[in-house]
Amino acid sequence: MGGVQNQLSIFNIFRRKKTTTLVRQPVNFEQKLLDRDAIKVVQTIVKAGYEAYLVGGCVRDLLLGHRPKDFDIATNAKPEQVNKLFKRSRLIGRRFRLVHVMFSARKYLEVATFRSGQVKTAKSGVIVRDNCYGNIEEDVVRRDFRINALYYDINTHEVIDYISGLKDIDSGQIHIIGDPLVRFEEDPVRMIRAVRFQTKLDFHLSDEIKSAIHQQAPLLANISPARLYEECIKLFHNEYGFQVYERLEKYDLLKHLFRQTRKNDFIKIALNNTSNRIKRNKPVTPAFLFAVFLWQAQTERYQLIKKKQKSVYLSMSQASEEVIINQIKQVSLPRWLTARIKDTWMMQNRLERMQPKKVHDLLSNKGFRMAYDFLVLRSQSINPELKSVAEFWTKAQSEHHPESTHQSSKKNRKK
Repeated sequence: MGGVQNQLSIFNIFRRKKTTTLVRQPVNFEQKLLDRDAIKVVQTIVKAGYEAYLVGGCVRDLLLGHRPKDFDIATNAKPEQVNKLFKRSRLIGRRFRLVHVMFSARKYLEVATFRSGQVKTAKSGVIVRDNCYGNIEEDVVRRDFRINALYYDINTHEVIDYISGLKDIDSGQIHIIGDPLVRFEEDPVRMIRAVRFQTKLDFHLSDEIKSAIHQQAPLLANISPARLYEECIKLFHNEYGFQVYERLEKYDLLKHLFRQTRKNDFIKIALNNTSNRIKRNKPVTPAFLFAVFLWQAQTERYQLIKKKQKSVYLSMSQASEEVIINQIKQVSLPRWLTARIKDTWMMQNRLERMQPKKVHDLLSNKGFRMAYDFLVLRSQSINPELKSVAEFWTKAQSEHHPESTHQSSKKNRKK
């Protein structure tokens, strides 16, 4: 029943069956892979008399010899108690209270209190309130996948494993904790996280997870579009974006994020291009990928509107607005991002016309570089007839103020 407090069934099963044995595996991680600030936060909390551990994906990645992007911390201290220990910290969250310990404008470390087996759910089964605290044994089974339910004790240099996470890492498997149908109902985002981890780690999803994803995929409609935007960035802004795309399609998840999108060579080349830029530490923008994902839908809508509307500009503008509005019903897009998407689309026609009198104005346009990159990838995939157009604009850049154009392009790609 919506809004009532439920005792998590997997926690009861865990206690009753005692199917796992606590393992404390000694591990000395390379110091260069550890985050000094994370170590300091853990030490500060422990010094104050509480338990505190590195937890989750950072422990998993350290065990695999990877440098973690994020270091999360779990403790038995309440959020308010943690907040008092750090001058530069803030309490966040409603569904589950967390503490962000700030180190700079861009860097913070997330500290979470151990969760208990009690949650509040909506009628759909989605967890809406999770501010019931517990101990480490309860916290373990509240996590999603066994590979993410590992804790690292920095004092004893041991990985703490209650639920066979170490075994899964050794075997390259991904198992969910508890019944996949129930866990995906609680938080449908776990389905796309499963696909991302599978691709990132080159692991295998359990048969139970695969089966449950096919059944529960429509539940992604229960997730707020704003949250799905952040998840989409994680899905595609990495070194394996196209593989993620293909797997989302395979498991029928993609249509619940991008129902207007169908796979084509443009998407493939754009995702691979983004991955290559990330490998070379070059800047990327989500606006570019969203523009690529929705281009085919925009083009088809434009063709229909153009039959009734003589103006190319007005037809393009209306088609762009309609496609973007339909997309944000699924995945919310910030205004700055939708503006850049629309500008990139609107500039395609202007670039294709190659009007000599307009060359300087277009090269000076702040959106030129992204529109040009977009055009080049189109010419290399779905629109080979545009190769001469792409070559025209490549040559134009070298002939018209190459230094200023280069600086402008760097700024535009960083947005």
